[in-house]
Amino acid sequence: MTKLLGNPEVSVEALKTMRERALSQDKWYAYQNHAMDSAGLGDLQFLQVGPGRTFTKPPERMPDTIHAIGWKFLLVGRVNLETGTIEESV
Repeated sequence: MTKLLGNPEVSVEALKTMRERALSQDKWYAYQNHAMDSAGLGDLQFLQVGPGRTFTKPPERMPDTIHAIGWKFLLVGRVNLETGTIEESV
């Protein structure tokens, strides 16, 4: 797992969506853009992980999707759905 850059906050909208979609055993993980040459340095993306999901363990890098290539987004922690913070110990 990689260290968080700065002090990023999970947006209210993203947190609301994660809470609505989370099942009892699901966890949400935060991935942060660590590409130093990127205009989006420090941006966050989130991945739902759990039984019956595509991933049962969080990968080290954000997986590629039809919308984007995830190589620059590195795992930085688990999202605490109660507090909305990113916990760096997974």
